[in-house]
Amino acid sequence: MYTAVVQSAHPAPTQPIEPPAMGKKKTTKFAPRTPSAPPPSELPSPDKPPVVNRTSVSFLYRDSSHVDATSPGPAMDEDTEEDMPAAWSLTKALRVAISRRKPLEKILNEAALGEPLLDNNPNNSMTNRMSRPSNMDDNDKLTLIDLLAIGIGGTIGSGVFVLTGDVQPVAGPSAVMSWLIAGGTCLLSAYSYMELSARIPTRGSCYIFCYATLGELAAVIGGVCLTLEYGISGAGIARSWSDKFSSLVKHNLDLQYGSTSEMSVDFFAAFLQIACISVCLCKLELGKKVILVLTLLKVILVLFLILAGVIPALTNPGEYPNLFENYDTFFPEGVGGTITGSSLLFFGFIGFDEVCCMAARSENPSKTMPRAIAGTLIGAAVLSASAQLALSYLVDFNGNLDDDGEGGTNFEDAFDEKGWIAAKYIAAVGEVALLPLVVLVSFMPQPELLAAMSEDNLIPSVFHEEDSNGVFRKGGLIAGAVLVLITFAVPFEVLWDVISLGVILSFNLTNSSLIMLRCGNGGKKVSNKPVRNLTATLWIISVPGAYLTWLNFCDPKLNDGEVNWPLSIVGFVLLFLSCVVVFLIDRNRQTFCDITTEEDIFMAPFVPYTPGFAIVLNFFLMAQFGLTDHIIFGCSIMFCVSGYILYKSMKHYSKRNRESFRYSKYGKDVEKNFGVCE
Repeated sequence: MYTAVVQSAHPAPTQPIEPPAMGKKKTTKFAPRTPSAPPPSELPSPDKPPVVNRTSVSFLYRDSSHVDATSPGPAMDEDTEEDMPAAWSLTKALRVAISRRKPLEKILNEAALGEPLLDNNPNNSMTNRMSRPSNMDDNDKLTLIDLLAIGIGGTIGSGVFVLTGDVQPVAGPSAVMSWLIAGGTCLLSAYSYMELSARIPTRGSCYIFCYATLGELAAVIGGVCLTLEYGISGAGIARSWSDKFSSLVKHNLDLQYGSTSEMSVDFFAAFLQIACISVCLCKLELGKKVILVLTLLKVILVLFLILAGVIPALTNPGEYPNLFENYDTFFPEGVGGTITGSSLLFFGFIGFDEVCCMAARSENPSKTMPRAIAGTLIGAAVLSASAQLALSYLVDFNGNLDDDGEGGTNFEDAFDEKGWIAAKYIAAVGEVALLPLVVLVSFMPQPELLAAMSEDNLIPSVFHEEDSNGVFRKGGLIAGAVLVLITFAVPFEVLWDVISLGVILSFNLTNSSLIMLRCGNGGKKVSNKPVRNLTATLWIISVPGAYLTWLNFCDPKLNDGEVNWPLSIVGFVLLFLSCVVVFLIDRNRQTFCDITTEEDIFMAPFVPYTPGFAIVLNFFLMAQFGLTDHIIFGCSIMFCVSGYILYKSMKHYSKRNRESFRYSKYGKDVEKNFGVCE
């Protein structure tokens, strides 16, 4: 059933007219009604076709999304409608994509959250009323422990086994502080995820946050970024696992087709991806048990690495360096090296937001989601920083164990240098055995994300079809088949930085969503133009400000280069203006009271200053990537957005050409006859 919305210069006197809000055109929604017979003078004659006297007609499709179907001219007949050019439809689709939002009330109603949610009766609370498949039983719910297993299991892998060694030559022992600084930087963005996932506990994470506050186009971009972070990165990790397995068995397992080792087809990586997809497409009860066991084993392995490095240093201090002896020992490259290391280690926390995509399947989401996100960040920071300290005891700052003389080291080589062969093989075998957990956790949110986009008619409906176990099997199989092909044949030597850019952009979209939710439109069908425009201005100013400041001042200062003062001053001015814009957002904020602003729900502190500062810091991180990475990432976004606009344009155009949507079918009385079209 399609409900029409009519804007007419001569509304029917029988319809109640409400005054327009905030200077906007009045929009009146008509309920189904039986049209009354027109006067004899208004009956159409065979010689004179009926003419629609109107100013505009627009439609609300099944998802209640506003689609303006207005075209120039006082009337439109069948020939004009049928001959509508495709460019017109494409332009309308773009306009709708930018402006259309999915109000928070609608999201909560679809998620069965529209009742008085927070009271003393647990049966009526948000904690037990969430958007989960009707076939899901209690065993398929994700508890706080399950969510922590997903978050920590997907986060600490590359951080402990790879980044600890990479940052060692950059910052030395002070890399321990680099981990804490990087974790604090992530915490600024994590606040936004914590509040939004508690207030909107449904599937989609950044995608649904953007749809409620920023618009459909921003939501599509957020969905693309999440696909890069989850699905595509999982494919790359599967290939990394294959390389590590080849190194362990000392035999090359892939078939090279290009000039580099990355340009190869990898059967073992594809088999691993298939196995992980198969587990995810089984009943959720099986998947969460596998993840919980593997995460526990991974934590035990990390604790073994930490104890193997720290205990000998504490029991035999004379044989190990005193890392805290003086400033030069702890900061061999100065504070600059520590800051440079923190920018590298930021990506060791990527994945903490993954639990947000599983909010629809969580138990007690308004409380467990913030705790799961905070617990993931704290757990990853403590384990990674401790592992970094252990590696600093095992390897001298200038000790480089790589054969090519570049990069850092790792626990396997450090144990080998000490002659601890058993510890070396425990580390090597443990990493190969447990790295598939990251692939498994990376794919798990992908069907949930695609289901959310499919429910909003952005992709075909097959992606939100559930089986008897409440699993999006068909959509998961389609997405899994694509990812298996990517794992099998696509080189990842360039894609890793592109994935990182997508992750940071999704962070900033989520931060902007929180600003709009708390200070702007409140996730409602209203428009706070000052805050919306100021949020866009924050992006426009902070991007060049962060890039100019990093490239012309920070990077030269940290690497003993020459500072470009004119451009640096421009960057400083733009950063100052960014702070002014955040202040103006606070001054123009509009407060909305709804069921999700109760005290029992986590609220991020100091909004809009916390998310605003996080946006600027994240653009600093993006500035550290090369031009090629930005071009590839920009082209990827443009390709996906173009496909989305084309899909929506064709769908909208086909709907307009249906017989029930032809204006002339209903005669002159549009207001009566356009009530409901079936």
